[in-house]
Amino acid sequence: MGMHTETIEHWVSEYLTSTQGEMQARQYGDKAGAVLVAFLEGSGAEPAELDEPAVRDGVAIGLGPLSLQAAEREATPALLEDFLAYCERAGRLSGGEALGNYARVTATAHLLKKQVRKPTIKVGPNDPCPCGSGKKYKKCCMHA
Repeated sequence: MGMHTETIEHWVSEYLTSTQGEMQARQYGDKAGAVLVAFLEGSGAEPAELDEPAVRDGVAIGLGPLSLQAAEREATPALLEDFLAYCERAGRLSGGEALGNYARVTATAHLLKKQVRKPTIKVGPNDPCPCGSGKKYKKCCMHA
């Protein structure tokens, strides 16, 4: 449990009981509150003093380890954006809308990135060297 757990849980429960929060939670599912708490705790900052580095940390450290379904991963950026904008409208966080936009972009990049593996060329010691020298690999770049 973090230092600001009580404040974080209060903000999240207040948001989830608001009309807007209820609609987001209905679309998101049962984990909406847990995701928001993990995001704020992962930020490492006092909730009222969130800034862009704290939002980045909240996404990477707070949300990164969570095992979310594909649909939850897709819905998380919008949830974060709406939550931070709500916090600004409620007078709890200055710049919440801008931080919400930043959180949406950051969460989209972090949670929805596709891992692409580049194909590797398997080269045996007696194959021609891939550098194009015309020598065998074992006599050219194998030990470089």
